[in-house]
Amino acid sequence: MIIVYDSLTGQCERFASRLGETVVDILDYEDDNGEDVLLVTRSWDFGKVTDEAREFLESHSEKVKGVAVGGNRNWGTNFGAAGVKIEKEYGIELILKFEGSGFSQDVEYVKDWINKYKERVS
Repeated sequence: MIIVYDSLTGQCERFASRLGETVVDILDYEDDNGEDVLLVTRSWDFGKVTDEAREFLESHSEKVKGVAVGGNRNWGTNFGAAGVKIEKEYGIELILKFEGSGFSQDVEYVKDWINKYKERVS
């Protein structure tokens, strides 16, 4: 599984890099190996899906098996709202909403999800 991240401030990139898998910036992704994708993205402008994530999903949503979305709890109900929208619009499982670059337990939760996913598909 490859981790594709969409990061403006570096928070999502830091989270993605802690998952122990190959990571690639959403703008540099090339679908040349057929690997399943975990998308690590962010909400912007009160919970919207970023243009970069939407464009990526329009081309590659069939490869994306899960999404983790970063944000700030100060946004209340809009915290991680992009993940909820992606789940509804594209049918991609929302694995986790995390704050900042994620806590250790957030990283472990997603690592566990990745390992269980790999077991299911092997």
